[in-house]
Amino acid sequence: MKNVTYKEISEDLGKTEGTIKNWSKSHPTLLKYVKIGAFCEHNNLDIDRIKKLIEISDAIKEVNTKS
Repeated sequence: MKNVTYKEISEDLGKTEGTIKNWSKSHPTLLKYVKIGAFCEHNNLDIDRIKKLIEISDAIKEVNTKS
């Protein structure tokens, strides 16, 4: 999976890279959500795929706790 850079986020949103970096101080929650969304978009992850990955992860954990 590919990490997303501030530069890529800024290009996606039509903002400067500096603006995105400044969000860490002025809007940390917004930046967190934007980074998550950008990561999903750049890695072709939609809600259904994320739910499936969580289900698989939970199933693996359940199997491991029974062992």
